[in-house]
Amino acid sequence: MAPKQEKTTGAQSLHRSFGLLRMISSHAARGLSLVEICKRSGIARSTVYRMLRALQNEGLVEQDPDDDRYYLGREAWLMGLAAESRYGMTDVAKATLASLSAEAGDISLFLQRIGTHTVCIARNEGSYPVRTHTAQVGGRYPLGVGGGSLAILAACPDDEIDWILERNADEMARDHPGFPPPFLRELIDETRANGYAVNPGRVYAESWGVGIPFFDPQGTPRGAISLAGVPNRIEPRIPEVVTILKNEQPRLEKRLYGAASGRGID
Repeated sequence: MAPKQEKTTGAQSLHRSFGLLRMISSHAARGLSLVEICKRSGIARSTVYRMLRALQNEGLVEQDPDDDRYYLGREAWLMGLAAESRYGMTDVAKATLASLSAEAGDISLFLQRIGTHTVCIARNEGSYPVRTHTAQVGGRYPLGVGGGSLAILAACPDDEIDWILERNADEMARDHPGFPPPFLRELIDETRANGYAVNPGRVYAESWGVGIPFFDPQGTPRGAISLAGVPNRIEPRIPEVVTILKNEQPRLEKRLYGAASGRGID
């Protein structure tokens, strides 16, 4: 029985290590301290330290000597480049955001759905001189957190929404307590009624965002595009911002899939 136990322990350790790597990837811009990683993972400090050392030895994680925070390493970057040719939307995303920001002048974001989460894969700063804090490239959030992420969630079938909320329940309660399930369901209903999602500073106080999803040829929501900025710029322009996003949606779907889906948020 000893070999079986050893195999199980090894698999569990590998699973936990990948969980830490994913966590660091979600905070790629600012990194994470050892204390933050322990708190978010719920794993003992000594165990986290050993796993981080192993990831560092493989070049997947680096610890900055100036702030002692952990960031993705060079090997993780190289893996991302290798995967881009198979899974990437980056070129299309950048072209789409360039068009959005040129017309609106605001920060534009391109979010891709990955399972029960969204990942920001591209961002354009726009021309408006006043900047605001929004998702950074590589930022990973549970579906429903943020304008674009909420737009994707609201476009999913009801049974899939139930599954997503159940899977994300612990993470939402820990990291995003301002989004309890009943409130999130209210936001979903509101988004469906409007045909677009609005984030009035729920993630970052001085950042408003408006998002709509895009769909594959089967009508499945695959990601979202959004425009964001300071409240006094976005709030009075919501109808204009929605029009800009909806005009871009079919062009984006044609670039990605060869045809526009004709779908919106039901």
